[in-house]
Amino acid sequence: MLIQYTPTRLLVGDGSDYQIESKLKRYDCNDRPEGKEHKSLSGKTEYTIYRLEEEYSCQTVPLSLTHTELARWREFKRSCAFGEFFTFDAYGTADTPDFPQAVQLKYKSFKEKREKDGRFIFSFTVVQVIA
Repeated sequence: MLIQYTPTRLLVGDGSDYQIESKLKRYDCNDRPEGKEHKSLSGKTEYTIYRLEEEYSCQTVPLSLTHTELARWREFKRSCAFGEFFTFDAYGTADTPDFPQAVQLKYKSFKEKREKDGRFIFSFTVVQVIA
């Protein structure tokens, strides 16, 4: 997995573009229409669709991180927490990109869990607007 983002809330470095590489343990996709449903008194249902989104639920493998690497993950969370776009490539790396996509981090979906052995697991949901 490759994440490329522009830090807006600096924790590490000087404000240039950054990237995070990791392996994913879980990567699930779900199509979700965004809109409204109206039901009349007669029972007829009408749908108003605003857009179609794909949500990708991601979880990393347990990671042994240095202080700087951990700060980079936290910087990514804070820089993309409020709808800022970033580039996400689930199967690619910096050297061999696979299918990079412009996505957003779903609000309040980023979770950081520390294992007993000191390794970290990050889980988050990215959202891509399709139509």
